Amino acid sequence: MAKKINLFNRGDVLRTNPKEGFWGIAVVLSQTEKTPEEYPQCHIATTPLVFKHEVGFDEINESDLKPIEFNRLYSLEKQEEFYKPETIIGVYSRNNKANIEVIGTVDPLKVYDGPLPFSPDYRLKITWPLNGFADSYLGMEAVINFERGIYQKK
Repeated sequence: MAKKINLFNRGDVLRTNPKEGFWGIAVVLSQTEKTPEEYPQCHIATTPLVFKHEVGFDEINESDLKPIEFNRLYSLEKQEEFYKPETIIGVYSRNNKANIEVIGTVDPLKVYDGPLPFSPDYRLKITWPLNGFADSYLGMEAVINFERGIYQKK
């Protein structure tokens, strides 16, 4: 018998482990149900929280649960370098194939209350990247920023 794959649900707080010795926190902001045309999807926000131990939900200050925001540097041929603000939210399948641990639940509107379209239609003012299934590297952006000293070390 095939193993049942759990689904991410709106408000789930996820403990990530994108790199050995580092744990992070992500939050499921939204969800859709499966339709004949689409698999169930969700928006997941990666927070800047990084820990050097297997963090529990009771150690997290809910007011710190915000998506990573930073200015990404772009250097394009024959153009002057420029920065573009970026928020680390992506559209993922709700299928938790990687068995990422759900350690708690929060009100996702307290994490992010902006638009969350699922469509990658570039005519929209806001779009989020389509990331497929969440994998073991979920939260790597937080670890990279942590190692660069951009965010407070926990």
